[in-house]
Amino acid sequence: MSYVLVTLFLYLDHFVPASLSRPLVVLPLIGLGMLLMIRSEGVSQMLLMTALLFILIGRSPGVPDISTENSSVTAIHGRAVQDSMIRKGRHYGFRIVMDAVMDKEGSLFSASGSVFVISDGAEVYYGDEITVYGAFSGPVFYSHAVRHTERTELSELRAVMVAWIRERMRNAGEAGELGLRLLTGYGEMGVFPLTASATGAGLAHVLALSGMHLSILASFLSIILSPLQERTRKRFINVFLFLFTYLSAWRPSLFRALVFRYAYASVRDRDTAFMLSALILFALFPYSVSDLGAVYSFISLAGIFLLSEPLERGLSHMLPLPRSLSSSISASASALLFSAPLTLSVFGYYQTGAVLTSFPASLIISLYMVMTVLVLFLPFLTPFLSLLYDITEYVFRVSSSFPSSSDAAPYLMLLASVILLIAIDILYRLFSGHVESELQQHQ
Repeated sequence: MSYVLVTLFLYLDHFVPASLSRPLVVLPLIGLGMLLMIRSEGVSQMLLMTALLFILIGRSPGVPDISTENSSVTAIHGRAVQDSMIRKGRHYGFRIVMDAVMDKEGSLFSASGSVFVISDGAEVYYGDEITVYGAFSGPVFYSHAVRHTERTELSELRAVMVAWIRERMRNAGEAGELGLRLLTGYGEMGVFPLTASATGAGLAHVLALSGMHLSILASFLSIILSPLQERTRKRFINVFLFLFTYLSAWRPSLFRALVFRYAYASVRDRDTAFMLSALILFALFPYSVSDLGAVYSFISLAGIFLLSEPLERGLSHMLPLPRSLSSSISASASALLFSAPLTLSVFGYYQTGAVLTSFPASLIISLYMVMTVLVLFLPFLTPFLSLLYDITEYVFRVSSSFPSSSDAAPYLMLLASVILLIAIDILYRLFSGHVESELQQHQ
């Protein structure tokens, strides 16, 4: 039930942002959450859910809260929560969490929330304390100058590491650009053709850093470090994954996966680990409530936990598929079903073929991440990375040829398929139980 409630809160925040600030909506949800947690999942789950709700209510708003008119703002001071990334030409884009703003008279006003900034040629890294000068145009702040106030030692170290990776990947062209995006979350090319192809194929999630990429690196390291003792190997992997998340500027979807991994290793209960990951993420990074990557991450994981197992059993009863393939298809279908409303809201269409193409695409990206790490230290492997990039591009192009739709038909078809598979699983288990009981009676 906790998965359903968290999904409900995130959808409410996305479609009706003001809903979580209304007592008549929030208080009944808190009461419902407490009742359901006590009856079905225990007091600890209830306390986690209640704490999460209060954090969501008191979070930094997705819409900036400024103590003056936006039209009078000439400068914003705050801390960057994204690396700057080229969007088009010499224009860079990044997000900043505001502390204060300045108007045309030079007066300072309090401000909170985050705002997206478009700037000319400003290189900004996560954690930089900056002042940007310009003006609002709608929700976006267009800046003509950026002044760095402070960069911490940790931010400076990360900037050096990212710059080194960029330099190593630059000679590989578009193949290196994809590798750079998979390792750091950001690239140098403003309009990247492969991203558009992935979006058209409904496979944007395999390029957006998430728990899948964390698992890829963990599996790769587990194979490389297999000669070590299990405890030593796990510690090394955990440290590496922490550094990888730090390298990606604590991207919310990755941080959620990292906390879930640590929490599950400690409590051995995925419900509690799920709630803890949400609680810690939104407490440390309040702006991530409105981050699409984080929202997709939680909603997709909730769908997988709730539906993937019965779907996999139903699919295995109907088709003699390998376990890896049936589990991948069922996980994709579960995630896509739960995130379908969000997908339609963000992209305006829905790609049903992604249920089938997600598995091979994820496999290719897994190989690509491993190859990128090898190329960093063994540059002579660059031609193999380029070949793998061509294969990735071809798979995305073929996948995008599947029909997509913006109406309710694909959702109804997917929902009907899910219900059918679950029904097959239930009937199979009932029939198997009935036959087993008859055999026992005969014996």
